[in-house]
Amino acid sequence: MISDKSNNSPFSKSEHDNRLNKIKKEMTLKNIEVLLDSDPANIYYTTGYDAVSYYTPQIMIISIYHFEPILLVRDIDVLAVKIRTELSSDSIHGWNDSFVDNETSHPFEKAVELIIELELKQCQIGIEIDAGMTTFDDINFLKKHLKNKITECRRLINFVRIVKSDNEIKYMRQAGKITESAMQAGFSAMSEGGRESDVIAKIYHAFIAGTEEYGGDYPSNPPVMPTGNRSATPHLTWSDEALIKDQNLTLELSGARHRYHCPLARTVYIGKTPPKDLVDATKYAIEGIHETLEAIAPGMSLSEVHMAWDKVNKKRNLGKTSRLGYSVGCSFPPSWLERTASIRAEDKTILEPNMTFHLIAGIWKNKWGAEVSETFQVTNLGASLLCNLSQEIHHIK
Repeated sequence: MISDKSNNSPFSKSEHDNRLNKIKKEMTLKNIEVLLDSDPANIYYTTGYDAVSYYTPQIMIISIYHFEPILLVRDIDVLAVKIRTELSSDSIHGWNDSFVDNETSHPFEKAVELIIELELKQCQIGIEIDAGMTTFDDINFLKKHLKNKITECRRLINFVRIVKSDNEIKYMRQAGKITESAMQAGFSAMSEGGRESDVIAKIYHAFIAGTEEYGGDYPSNPPVMPTGNRSATPHLTWSDEALIKDQNLTLELSGARHRYHCPLARTVYIGKTPPKDLVDATKYAIEGIHETLEAIAPGMSLSEVHMAWDKVNKKRNLGKTSRLGYSVGCSFPPSWLERTASIRAEDKTILEPNMTFHLIAGIWKNKWGAEVSETFQVTNLGASLLCNLSQEIHHIK
């Protein structure tokens, strides 16, 4: 008989229990007795559930009066929850397939039934209203049918996730090794006349192949690789056009390991001599990265981190106005962001050891762009990079 339980869960039950206790503590501080959250990253963080089932409604119910979270998914995904988590059968529930894309009913009818059955309807209920994959219809249905006063939450669990465990850091460092491999695979595939899409194909092979010690996961973001004039914007992907001589591009990507990410960006030039403005912008972006990383220490605020960058930004007249970075960790599509703290002048979040951030020195002008980024871990001694790859322009002659 085949066991329903996986023997290679990335995290122990005790680690998941510890995370749940932190979430319940935060709920108590916000006077929430029952929390409803549909963010697949928050569900994974809390229970270990990892499957491509988030395209239909699913929800986690956390009660301060119950030892385990309750997970409600589509009926055909119940077995996946049993395989991927340590939840007891009583905490795993399915909704009938007839609810899929049904115009007259909603899968969360079952969620309301569960809340009533568990005598939680009169509790102070909090609903995560800004969760990935949650629709207005989902939230509206719950508010309408629960009727009692609802506390609208924004990223309660996301902020619990912001300080990583040592195991999470381990997987982010492994993701960093995959990132390095994928970036090098992209560089090696670039040549004058070669198709952009062929470069990305090599990168995706490296994403999934991972290293000799461990395989990779699918990343939450596709790589972005704007070329030539298109490099003036940071979020374009690729085409099937050929790379041409005397062309610059930026490449931003992240390997993934057990849903943990480690983004990295670099500037590339195809041709003999990169133009001076591109060389200077990359050089000054690297200077800003170094000055910022040198300044980082636990106990300082993200606004102070941004100040270290802004000195270089103003001194070198780089003109960067977008935020400098953001918290990263475990995630699901459509983004590798944790959607919590940002490195910018207004953010007063205090740095703690084992916070992790993607620091992005992106300089985007009218007809070209240069980008250098690093993912770092806050330690007791400062900042520790999670990747090891030259920050200089990668030159393809």
